[in-house]
Amino acid sequence: MRLALVFSLSLCLFGQEFQIKDGDRVVFFGDSITDQRLYTTFAETFVVTRFPNRNVTFTHSGWGGDRVTGGAGGGIRERLSRDVLAYKPTIVTVMLGMNDGRYRTFDQQIFSIYSSGYRQLVQTLKKEAPGIRITAIQPSPYDDVTRAPGFPGGYNATLLRYADFLKELSAKESLILADLNRPVAEMLKRAKAADAELSTKILPDRVHPGASGHLIMAASLLKAWNAPAMVSSVEIDAAGKRVGRTGNTAVTQAAFGRAVAWTQKDDALPMPVDMSDPVMSLAVRSSDFQEALNRQMVKVSGLAAGNHTLLIDGEEMGTWTAAQLAAGVNLSAVRTPMWAQAWQVHQYTLKHTAIHNARWRNLQVPLEKEPLDAMALATSGLDAVDNELIAKQRRAAQPMPHRFELIPGDTQFQTIFNGSDLSGWHISKVNHHGETQGWKVERGAITGTQDKPGHGGILLTDRKYKNFEISIEVSPDYGNDSGLFLRASEKGEAYQVLLDYLDGGTVGGVYGERLQNVKGFIPNWQDAWKRGDWNQLRARIEGDVPRIQVWMNGIKITDWRDTENHLPGGATEGMIAVQVHGGNRWIPGGKHRFRNIQIRELP
Repeated sequence: MRLALVFSLSLCLFGQEFQIKDGDRVVFFGDSITDQRLYTTFAETFVVTRFPNRNVTFTHSGWGGDRVTGGAGGGIRERLSRDVLAYKPTIVTVMLGMNDGRYRTFDQQIFSIYSSGYRQLVQTLKKEAPGIRITAIQPSPYDDVTRAPGFPGGYNATLLRYADFLKELSAKESLILADLNRPVAEMLKRAKAADAELSTKILPDRVHPGASGHLIMAASLLKAWNAPAMVSSVEIDAAGKRVGRTGNTAVTQAAFGRAVAWTQKDDALPMPVDMSDPVMSLAVRSSDFQEALNRQMVKVSGLAAGNHTLLIDGEEMGTWTAAQLAAGVNLSAVRTPMWAQAWQVHQYTLKHTAIHNARWRNLQVPLEKEPLDAMALATSGLDAVDNELIAKQRRAAQPMPHRFELIPGDTQFQTIFNGSDLSGWHISKVNHHGETQGWKVERGAITGTQDKPGHGGILLTDRKYKNFEISIEVSPDYGNDSGLFLRASEKGEAYQVLLDYLDGGTVGGVYGERLQNVKGFIPNWQDAWKRGDWNQLRARIEGDVPRIQVWMNGIKITDWRDTENHLPGGATEGMIAVQVHGGNRWIPGGKHRFRNIQIRELP
């Protein structure tokens, strides 16, 4: 009876039952859009993070240029046998049509090849894998929205004829139907209305979407599978000092004083959407993605009027009004520790699919007719790497408890760079790197460079700080060695967060600048770094014997403790500084840029 009740509640909460079951084996089959491994990896990460205890495997078998007859990877029978059926799938998604329409107005003869070929494909799958569940994907759009069509009516009108055929076929053959065309086109219309120029970057070549377009495509596929909207839901009555309704989470250790605090362990993780990417943000805001698939809700009523700041595990997440919190805040778009955990899951998704793709496309297919003794060893080795990465992915998806605190008042971060001049900062005249005068404020950012070859230096705050958290955005030219100095002396003796953006360099690690016997730390930072863009770093230093933590774009990459205080004289406070390295660790004319510099002092 209890199991039946739980099942009924699940259906009430989530709508129809999710199509992906424990033990399913999913194969994504299609052309170059599937070969991009973007909508498919988003879908995989969603399943793994939303259902972390389900054992589901995913194989990504797209091949650029494919049609219903096959393509460069072989004829359709060979493709199905080698790249689909060999994995014994329980679910297959099929995305074909973009190439089948031949990029022209609708042609009945060409369409007949597609329709008959698609019917045969379905029959082959059903015959060779009885009980298989097929998801027919209506072709993703050709972008006739953000740019004028190339001929009357546009190519997407042709693709919609193909999509309508799949709707009819799906009803006849009992296929799941996923519309990846009309919802994406509607998103493009709203995006164009909001920002016409930026919207063209969602499908930059009109055929192959970037990550933002693929996320919306993945959303359409997930909706066709009846994916749940809820990550978790918590309601708290601050005035009544009680926890109300919860969903998909466990809430314990609630406390009601000046701050409202509780411990929360969700059963799932949010999708790690990068809303700092302007194109991704535009696509998400122009769609229903967050509302339909990514609801991680916190609702707190009964708070005193005014602003309240949310901390999770001691990290500041943001500030909302009492009215906003009473209505409910969706945390999925905030870079919470849960978001960072889900982001790590997605990195493992990308890595393991890349390994499988290399095994398949660089070894199995091109060498399948070569009698090589080492082939079995090579492919089994790559399979082992793939499986190990999947195991790491699944471990990374296991939810963990987090401590929430709602504190009355605005954000505790204070700006220490005004964006227009260097007020509050000064150039060190006694630093061993030099006293370069190459410090300017350009476009709201501090830029630093060597004013003559080899001549560097540091720029320091006038104030000293003890325990604090600093948030700073950086954008270096490649080839420059810089650093963020914490508790610095005028001479530049400090704990340094490395900003060595050059060959063999490290960003986000810890180093003792002119300090003796400091054993530094080199993190794994490459996955979190956005090349050629602004990157947000947050560093926290606290304790007389310092503990330093560093987050890169919301991802914690460093958690380091010194063995003792190595600052001169055992100093427990100092200035903050940014560096232009002296000598040849700087490219001529190169710049390092710093902006949005804020600090939160800690007890």
